[in-house]
Amino acid sequence: MSLNVIHGGDLDEISRIYGINKEEIYNFGGNVNPLGLPESVKKAIADNADAPTVYPDISYIELREAISDYTGINIEHIMAGNGSTELISVCIKAVSPKKAVIVSPAYSEYLKEIKLGGGEAKLFPLQEKDEYMLNISELKKALTPDIDMLVICNPNNPTGTYVTCEQTREILKHCSKNNIILMMDETYVEFSDINKNVSAMPLVEEFDNLFIIRGTSKFFACPGLRLGYGACSNKKIISYINTHKDPWSVNIFAEISGTVMFRDKEFINKTRSLINSERNKIFKELFSLDSVHVYDTQSNFFLLRLKNNNITSTDVFNKLIQNKILIRDCSDFPYLDNHFIRFCILDENSNSLLLKELKKILS
Repeated sequence: MSLNVIHGGDLDEISRIYGINKEEIYNFGGNVNPLGLPESVKKAIADNADAPTVYPDISYIELREAISDYTGINIEHIMAGNGSTELISVCIKAVSPKKAVIVSPAYSEYLKEIKLGGGEAKLFPLQEKDEYMLNISELKKALTPDIDMLVICNPNNPTGTYVTCEQTREILKHCSKNNIILMMDETYVEFSDINKNVSAMPLVEEFDNLFIIRGTSKFFACPGLRLGYGACSNKKIISYINTHKDPWSVNIFAEISGTVMFRDKEFINKTRSLINSERNKIFKELFSLDSVHVYDTQSNFFLLRLKNNNITSTDVFNKLIQNKILIRDCSDFPYLDNHFIRFCILDENSNSLLLKELKKILS
């Protein structure tokens, strides 16, 4: 396995390669909420230690009610899954696209699943000249009548750039004319400033060609629970998913946790306050540096381009890991190269440490 493409969550591999205790690593590569698992979830799991002795509710009514309250979407349009990965897979199978467009650079799982279903996909590149913001007029030109699916991650990973709800409405209107389903991955949208109106969730019941996917791994800091959910008002897609998805794919601890976490307003508000505050501070500090270019982000991570041709993303990765700081070398992403790195927002002290060490390397 190439060092620069190790998954942000694979601390065991990093630990083995570098001989570092994984508990000592500052993980800026995982994009997980620095507040950790909500205390309400820890208590719910502890209070229900005997829960695995019975099956979860096969319809996940209580869980879906909690998600419905959280999103404002009718419970009939809510699906639960084994992480967002399962829902990406079943959504693509439900649509069975022959030809898809994926806004890129993006998560590799989209392309993999489309190909597994026998479909083709072309990548629509976000352009550096546009600061990696989506050029909607150019995208619409690419959405020709032979396209049956569009995939957008919003905010996008790894760029952190985004489209607003109104921009998504414009895209959906164009897609409707050409019978194109938009699958929108909102894994990181809860980290965005609510005043930016990034989420397309308000459009789910207005457009039946929209399928929104979210996970809980990042915002609620529980990648091990494997809990994701989808929102869609297309009856054919919902019917397909309900009849083809594996029963009880959401384990009972994930079910119990979901009924609690989506109602934990204190944790949700605390997270948004922390991320907004630190994102603004970090952006200002990075913007003042001559050695890097920082892109606008509404996620909990930053994409940086190194301006000095004499230092690469792999150089930065290797120097930081020697200080037990893990970032993401983005050289393996489509349309990026060995001058791009990504790191997420942690707590204030950890963020200060990273910026201090980064400045040393880049000065």
